[in-house]
Amino acid sequence: MTENPQRAASARRLVTGLVIVAIGLAILLGNLGVHFTIFDYPHWWAFALMLLALVPLLQAVQRYRAQGRFDAQVGRSALAALMLLTLGGGFIVGATWHTWWPVFVIYGGLWVMLRPR
Repeated sequence: MTENPQRAASARRLVTGLVIVAIGLAILLGNLGVHFTIFDYPHWWAFALMLLALVPLLQAVQRYRAQGRFDAQVGRSALAALMLLTLGGGFIVGATWHTWWPVFVIYGGLWVMLRPR
């Protein structure tokens, strides 16, 4: 069963947009005095970043299953997920930017190497 690529892209945009709207609404309601217990945790937004890593990770898995091989698009999606996980995890463990910024230089180099041909 093959899925229409345009329909899949449209569905991804819809889901991504709904997630962003939901996050914005939650923050707005919090600013208006509606209490959410998740906001009591100081690094809730870092967990949100890590949760967003599921989007490119699932894209990588879906592409890998469809292609049956690791290609540049699979690599870039997996790398995007890894970057979000690193960023969120770094804030959660209290890593300083001074220590871990070179990781993103490494990611940049990998991103260039995974350029589609």
